[in-house]
Amino acid sequence: MSTRRNRPVESLNAVERPLMNARHPLFLSRQSNFLSAKPCGYLLALIFFCLFFIIPVIAEAQPEAVVYWAPWVTKTTTTSATVNWYGSNSTAGNIEYDTSSYYIANGSFRHTKINETTVAYQHVQLTGLEPNTSYTYWVRPSGSLNQFTPPRTFRTMPVSGPFTFIVISDTHAQLGRFKHVADAIAANETDVLFILDGGDYTGHDSNDEWIQYFVAGDNMLKKFAIFNTVGNHEYHNSTADAPAVHYHGAFDILPNGALNHSFDCAGIRFVILASPDPLTALPGGDPHTSLALALSQAPWLRDQLDNNMLGTFTIHHHPIWDFDRTTLNPDLQPWETLYHAYPISATFAGHTHNYQRYSVKGIPYFVVGNAGGNFSDLTPPPYAEGWVTGETRQLGYLRVTVDPANNTATATEIFVASVDDTVVPEVINVYPTPITYDTLTFLLKPTGSSSGGVGSGGNCFIATAAFGSYFDPSVKILRDFRDKFLFTNHIGQSFVNWYYKVSPPLADLISSREIIKTIVRILLLPTVGFAYLCLKVGVLPTLLVFFFTAAFIYLGLRRFYRYRYASHV
Repeated sequence: MSTRRNRPVESLNAVERPLMNARHPLFLSRQSNFLSAKPCGYLLALIFFCLFFIIPVIAEAQPEAVVYWAPWVTKTTTTSATVNWYGSNSTAGNIEYDTSSYYIANGSFRHTKINETTVAYQHVQLTGLEPNTSYTYWVRPSGSLNQFTPPRTFRTMPVSGPFTFIVISDTHAQLGRFKHVADAIAANETDVLFILDGGDYTGHDSNDEWIQYFVAGDNMLKKFAIFNTVGNHEYHNSTADAPAVHYHGAFDILPNGALNHSFDCAGIRFVILASPDPLTALPGGDPHTSLALALSQAPWLRDQLDNNMLGTFTIHHHPIWDFDRTTLNPDLQPWETLYHAYPISATFAGHTHNYQRYSVKGIPYFVVGNAGGNFSDLTPPPYAEGWVTGETRQLGYLRVTVDPANNTATATEIFVASVDDTVVPEVINVYPTPITYDTLTFLLKPTGSSSGGVGSGGNCFIATAAFGSYFDPSVKILRDFRDKFLFTNHIGQSFVNWYYKVSPPLADLISSREIIKTIVRILLLPTVGFAYLCLKVGVLPTLLVFFFTAAFIYLGLRRFYRYRYASHV
């Protein structure tokens, strides 16, 4: 067969020769089979080659799509602000910025800040800004043809005068509810200076869920700066504990990773505390509060509260007072004690997913955990002493307007939507106009006080009343003794709490009568001396000194009376 296939045409016989005719049906059939079969083989070979050689090369040449989290502003002061963004390809970027008035008039920017650090989380500080001024900016990451659009804004802190801020907590952005709150703030609040967030931004410490936070909150974040508090879910991961990587990365609180910090605005101090203790969490579980963590921050907190500011607000994720207990959270007792030793204006918390308000010795306590998390039912009373009002299944935020000139602040709880989570899927009813649920006007600083160390309602404590000034050296000695020795143990804390309850009426009586004031001052001198020695040499040596001094005095008096009795005999 092979030899016949190679024979010349002339040697073919009469039967074979017609088969070589191109028009012969049998030839056409063979030609058709050849034309249909061979290209299919080539096509299969080409596909195989592309799959194993061409496509991998193209995929390697084309990097994965870059993920950006749109910019947000933190750490605003009177003259500076920090612009932040995230890029998954760890590129640097440029910021163009100017006053909003200049940008609106000219459509351009006069200032550019170039950042050449190639990291995923970018934190670029703008300096030399003007106080109480609106700024417009946009960011262009390196290698990106388009900037983040549209331009975004923030306002620097005022030196003095009134201002308004928003408090939210427990956004849990992965649930989809937070966007209604953020959009309502962006649409309805025009004069807000910054957002104060109480933590639990999303459910887990993961890229995917943190992206949802910045997407859901974008309309709010493009207008207002944000100050942050760490929550317990910042330590969650889907399978194990997490070290709050994205919280630290996104907000860059302090270079050393500290979570408690403070800032001042127009004579008002804001103190941010870390309440969840990662050491209390079981593997993959929920970090709770701990007395050890609260005590470790107490000296720093005391220094923050011991100020001459016009008012002081505090915020921490876990509430001190909550509807599901009739007493306070014992882990946070050291902070509660300080709040009344140096009366604060008000305190904010989250963690419990509803709205609550308490009044404790004249100080407002707000729980504002209704910005997106699964709601907590308010169980029937009895509630803790000081309970005023509360509501659940209402998405909302707290607006606080501060008026230092009149020593007042007004807090308004605003509901933007109700949630029916008894059906699947749940039904969110967004209110056409946000509803005002609760309003309270309160003092920034109790009347008659110039600093900390006064009782609720403006009544001075006994030592301050007797010595006439909170800054008297003897009062400072007693205060330092309390902070160093009494706050560090349960017995001392119980004594301080009892003292704060009984001392205001006595202080009123002492401060109104000079003779009583002098007598009490003399009676307090041994206590002041004891406290001074404890601070200088410690408790045990001081007790020994007082013991031997008392023994010496006792023996001396005894000898004196014996001598006197013997002389009369």
